[in-house]
Order: sequence, then C-alpha cells, then structure tokens
Amino acid sequence: MERVHVNLLSWQKNVWNDPHRYLVINCGRRAGKTFMLAWRLFYLATQKPKQILWYVAPTYRQAKTILWEMLVEIIPTGVIDKKNETELRIVLKNGSRIEVKGADNPDSLRGVRIDFCAFDECAFIDRWETSWQVIRPTLMDSRAKIWFVSTPNGFNHFKALAENFNKEHKNIFKSSDHSYHHYTTYENVHIEKDEVDTMRAEMDIDSFAQEVLGEFRKLKGLIYKSFDRKIHMREVPRLDSNWTYTRALDFGFAHKTALIYFAISPNQKEIYAYDGMYESGFSEKQIAEVVKVKDKGLHITYPVADSSQPMSIEELSQQGVVFQPVEKGKDSVKNGIVKVASLLEVRNDTGNPTLMFSKHLPWIADEFEKYRWIENKTDKSMLREIPYKVQDDAMDAIRYFAMSWREKEKTYRYYNSDKWNINA
Repeated sequence: MERVHVNLLSWQKNVWNDPHRYLVINCGRRAGKTFMLAWRLFYLATQKPKQILWYVAPTYRQAKTILWEMLVEIIPTGVIDKKNETELRIVLKNGSRIEVKGADNPDSLRGVRIDFCAFDECAFIDRWETSWQVIRPTLMDSRAKIWFVSTPNGFNHFKALAENFNKEHKNIFKSSDHSYHHYTTYENVHIEKDEVDTMRAEMDIDSFAQEVLGEFRKLKGLIYKSFDRKIHMREVPRLDSNWTYTRALDFGFAHKTALIYFAISPNQKEIYAYDGMYESGFSEKQIAEVVKVKDKGLHITYPVADSSQPMSIEELSQQGVVFQPVEKGKDSVKNGIVKVASLLEVRNDTGNPTLMFSKHLPWIADEFEKYRWIENKTDKSMLREIPYKVQDDAMDAIRYFAMSWREKEKTYRYYNSDKWNINA
C-alpha cells in the first residue's frame, strides 16, 4: 500500500506514541482530537488484516456528521473493499473494518471481538454506564486498546475516568495500563492565538476554563452570572402593533404562579418582559381571569406553559385561555438555561442584552439573584448539578419562553378583541 504522510501536532504525537492500553484524553474544543482519531483508525486498519476498529460518539447522528465524512475523505478509495453508508462501516481490502457508532442505542454496541475502540466526546454520553457494560465484554479476547476522548462536561463520569477513581472501572485500570493526557485549544497551532483570546473575552470564566482549557469546573454559584439589575431591569419603551407578543406560565399554588408577558421587536434584537403576575394560591380559574385582562387587544403568539401540568393547561383551555405545552426534550433544564443565558448577553450591535425586564417586575430580579446550582446525587452515586428548586417559578417561565419563542412553524393561538382565533 502507498504510504500516507500525516502531519500531527505535538500533542497528537504524544498521544499517538503512548503505549498504554487505556488512554484518557482531555482536550479543549477544536484542539484537533477528532482529526487524530480518524487517522488513528485508518492507520490501525492497515497494520494488520481483519482488524475490527470502533469509533463511538454520543449519538448516531453525531457519529455520522463528526467522523464518518472525515473518514470518507481521508481514506483512499483504492484500499476500500466495501463502504456501507447506512451502517457506517468501511471494509478495507485487507479485511479490516472501521465501524462508526452512536451510544444513544447501547444495544448497537453488542458484538464480538474488537481490536480498538475510541469513545469521542465521552463526557457527553448520557447512558455511559449502560454503554460501557455492553461494550466491555467485547474487549476481552483481544485485550483491545481503548481511548476515552472528550472535552469536560462538569463533574461526571469523564472526570472520574480522568482521575481514575470510578468504581465501575477500578477492576480494569491498573497503574501500568492507563495514562492521562490533557491539552488545551491553545495547543492547536492551526488556530490563531488571538482568536482563542477573543473567546476568553466573550465567555464567562467557568465556560472558557471548561471548553477551551479543558478544566473540570463545577457549575456552582449563581446560574445566570451575567444578570445585572442595572443592565437588565429597564423602563419598557413604547410598544405598538409591530411588536410580537407572547406569554409563558409556570403553575403554582403552594408556591408562586409566575405569568410573564414578552414583547419581541420587529428585528428580534430586543425582547422585553413587560408585564406579569407572581402570586401564590391561584386556581386555574383565577389565572384565566388575569390572562383575559392582560391579553385584551393583543395578538398573543404561541403562548407556552409547563408541559408537566397537562390537566391545568386543559382547565385553562376550558376557561377560554390557551397555552401550548412547552416542548422540553432531553436535558431541557440545562439546555433552556443556556438559551436564557445567551439572551442575557450584551449584544455587540445594540450595546444592550436581547432580553430585558421591566423595572416594575422586581420579583424577576429577585429570582435571578437567588437562582443557584446545587449538587444532587443520582441513583448511580454520581454527583450532578441541578438548579435549586426554591423560588424559581419566574426562572422556569422565562426558560419556557426562551425554549419556544422562535417556534414559527407550529399552529399557534392568540387572543384578540375578546375572541379566540387559531392560525396555522
């Protein structure tokens, strides 16, 4: 076979030449880890016939978009015997197979002997324990080498792997069998240092440390660290019919019911939470009465409420007030928090945040300043960070809005001149 020369970065060479069986490789974003993995898989496939080499990403879709296209690009067609685009498998003429898989379906990881396995973005594999338990038996016959590669994702299984105290793995990690590598984005010489420095200026300290420097950071303290009353609490400008109006609702009874109205500017560069209600002990009938008053004369577009309360949403509908159940999806709390945080950032083009709040809604500011992360132990005895569920009703309503305000393709309902209409 014709020789192929690959120019590796200094840190990639260190990993490439490491003889240990188990490698934990902690890298900042864009450090070049996936590029190295693609070439490593191809290299190993050419060294011996009939090798079985696996690449595992958090999901099948990620596996296809991240590595598959790269493999197709770098492997010369002359050495390929078969290529299966559906099963993401390349078979070389020497009988070696490179298979690309997603950990979102752990059963797909069942198989026979494997000669090498690389877990990419390991920290983001949600069903890690299940995935590892399924794949571990396939590694015994060949005593396969395994690379665990990722950028950190808080304090989870990848941190445990990096520090070698995960009880799930203490039986396989011997002092002579594993090593740990840690490299930052700065070590990719193909990325200008000034560009990385710009990211430092744009990101909060914890995010930069985790995403670029590859440091394990607890998401402790305030959740919305960028919130500032002087910046985010405003006098609301004059609003007219050119603005888009919506509302979001978090139900409460023993605790607060948080109803918040939002106005979105025509260019979508300004959003004001301009009105609302923050009361405890309110029934669905009382909520409906408040909504009808506040909705008067407005076109309310795609209003949303907590989808975990379908009975309450239905009761409001019977009262003549419609809310759509917010689509939460996987990891909806953290994903929603990320969306809110992005709306709180000061824009370069306007000098203001996208999302601002009326000075006359001080309870929103109060919650922002109390909304914090706490540690929660799961049934797997792993510590995960979750928001402290006390006085967070307004935070939930704002999160529902942030998760849904760009939903343009769906059927929505609005209230106008005492009559409900449905637009599709």
